[in-house]
Amino acid sequence: MLPKINHSSHIPINEQIAQWMRQNILSSRWSQDLKLPSEDDLAANLKVSRGTIRKAIEILIDERLLMRIHGKGTFVDNHLVFEQQPAGRIAGFSRDLISRGIPFSTDVLLSEIIAPDTEVSDLLSLKPKQKIFHMKRLRIVRNNPVIFVENHIVHDFCEGIASIDFKTKQLYATLEDEFKLKLDWARRTYIAKIADKNIAQLLKIKFGAPVMYLEELYHLVGDTPVELTRAWINAEVFHISTLIKRDDEKRDNPGIYR
Repeated sequence: MLPKINHSSHIPINEQIAQWMRQNILSSRWSQDLKLPSEDDLAANLKVSRGTIRKAIEILIDERLLMRIHGKGTFVDNHLVFEQQPAGRIAGFSRDLISRGIPFSTDVLLSEIIAPDTEVSDLLSLKPKQKIFHMKRLRIVRNNPVIFVENHIVHDFCEGIASIDFKTKQLYATLEDEFKLKLDWARRTYIAKIADKNIAQLLKIKFGAPVMYLEELYHLVGDTPVELTRAWINAEVFHISTLIKRDDEKRDNPGIYR
């Protein structure tokens, strides 16, 4: 079914076409590895220019939903990929999924108020007898668990949080909107690991398979630590990317470049 293009809309035509393609891919109406018609054929069928079609395709190539193979054509490439930058924004994985239009669900495996172990207590700079809100969740995409997340939050900052349903609520939005916490910055650490038996079972991957371990320590304005996240991500769906500028390298390391 062809899209209804609104030529009077403020949304550019190429973005309207990209949205139509995106919906077909994410709904699985267009299957993995499906070859798209040629740009000329799409342009003729949709009564737009070839340049407009090319711009729409480029949008979805950037989103890793399409793949162009020189001399063969353009194909659906709907492999789920989480892509983060080392200096990324403060946001949970749910926002990334929502922003990309990828349907997902959340299973809350554990939600409790407890006394933390020594390591968590030290990282959160807790005083004796202070407690945390401890939560374990699975992010599920296309019926496959892809991320296991464990959260540790200083309970003094969010009393009543245990009654909130985080199957539907976003954690950081809840901390900011309902508990008025001003999240300022986080230290983010990535470590390549292999799945132990527990993680393999949770993510439905082989024991010893590669996983990306992510640890984040969130701070409020004033440098007060408030939340510790630990996450294990199926390595097949996670990439790290960064932008490197040559001029920045030369400026930051003037003694190397002479």
